[in-house]
Amino acid sequence: MEIETYDLFSQQTPYIGMERQDALSKAKVAVVGAGGLGSFASEMLVRLGVGVVRIIDRDMVEYSNLPRTAMYDRSNIGKAKAFVAAQKLSNIVASNRVDGMIENVAASNVKDVLAGFDVVVDCTDNMDSRYVINKFCVRNKVPWVYGAVLRDEGFSSTFMAGGRPCLNCIYRMKTKETEKTEQAGVLGPAVAMVASWQAMEVVKIITGLSEPNYGKLLRIKLDKPIFEFLEIKTQEECEICGKNLPKNMV
Repeated sequence: MEIETYDLFSQQTPYIGMERQDALSKAKVAVVGAGGLGSFASEMLVRLGVGVVRIIDRDMVEYSNLPRTAMYDRSNIGKAKAFVAAQKLSNIVASNRVDGMIENVAASNVKDVLAGFDVVVDCTDNMDSRYVINKFCVRNKVPWVYGAVLRDEGFSSTFMAGGRPCLNCIYRMKTKETEKTEQAGVLGPAVAMVASWQAMEVVKIITGLSEPNYGKLLRIKLDKPIFEFLEIKTQEECEICGKNLPKNMV
């Protein structure tokens, strides 16, 4: 490891060790979404030393984004979130690469935007994109980290490479549309907490520091507060990870 890089991470290597830091520097992580969750998560991943971080989002920065993210300011309004985030984060670790893509992850392009990455981090705000991510990751044996926040409540789970259960075991496809933040609201502290959890799960996956949150759904709520883990039951008839799927479906 170069002296400059060694100095940069001198406060975290005493804990995680040089081998794990080196593993982070060689890892490639895709973050889908560059809003509240995505901006926090991608920044933490870059600052942790992840070698390649791709940030994928189709939206522009809006005035209403500013209260729940530290990434954007008024000068960024109207600009592409993915490009603003990539530009700002590229100035942190000189040896690492940060890519911004203006895309909406869908079945038609998911292979093009996510293929070749070691971990995928879901920071989207809609179930359609999550189902696409889930299907791609299960069938291509890519671990991924789900995250969602509404009001002061957040959820996260980590899905192992090609393993079971999957997201569809929790939220079956074609369920009714979930609430939107525009109607229910969302608070920045809850966003930051879930994003921090997601970033740490990526560290665990890449470095083996400890066991990721496989098979459990984390639920946090700040007003009570609540911090709990709910067991995820594998659905044998799951359309994505079920045992009885035809071989050409996996």
